[in-house]
Amino acid sequence: MIAVAFKSREDHRKQLELEEARKAGLAPAEVDEDGKEINPHIPQYMSSAPRYLNAERPSLKHLRKWKSDPNYTKSWYDRGAKIFQADKYRKGACEKTFYSKLNTILCCSVVGMSCGAMTHNAKSCMERPRKMGAKWTNMHIVPDEKIEAFELDYDGKRDRWNGYDAATYARVIERYEARDEARRKYLKEQQLKKLEEKNNKQLGECEVSDDEDDEDALKIDEAKVDESKQMDFAKVEKRVRTTGG
Repeated sequence: MIAVAFKSREDHRKQLELEEARKAGLAPAEVDEDGKEINPHIPQYMSSAPRYLNAERPSLKHLRKWKSDPNYTKSWYDRGAKIFQADKYRKGACEKTFYSKLNTILCCSVVGMSCGAMTHNAKSCMERPRKMGAKWTNMHIVPDEKIEAFELDYDGKRDRWNGYDAATYARVIERYEARDEARRKYLKEQQLKKLEEKNNKQLGECEVSDDEDDEDALKIDEAKVDESKQMDFAKVEKRVRTTGG
């Protein structure tokens, strides 16, 4: 239900002409209650507010989200944060047993392995295997992790980039820039190496060129002598066809 006042045929025609002029940019755009311009290409059924809102002029305020979620938060987990470092093993801390295959074959012994943290169980422990766990040695106890719980809304749970820090991408850029710089340096060294080899080769050819010129001159003289001896054989006489063949 949209509040539409009665308009005559002439008023309706003028309204259509005004809308076409606004879409073409010949007339200024319509302004809402807050003084913001309304895109003329937005259809009327979206820009016109429902009747029960008692709106006097077109506005897009009724399309905005007016109900806010008090539980919504933009904060994210503090990754890798620790809260407490224990001095000795506590009852109920992470504890699990690791069956060594070699020890089982030899003497059927069981190797104990525990990190001593209270914030995770043995199944989700990510610490390295130990020959003797913290339960027996009271050494190298892993500090407790910081556990946080957030109540995210529908969009926050499905946001792929939620909690992403753009500053961390600087490390990626630095790594790729260092790789490109090393590649350019290597290619430049290879190019200089090829130029040096080419210059050395040209210098060697210049030293040998004098001896080769003398040998070429002797070969040319020998060829001239051979040609003078074979001058008689190079003559071609025209044969006339006769009845005798």
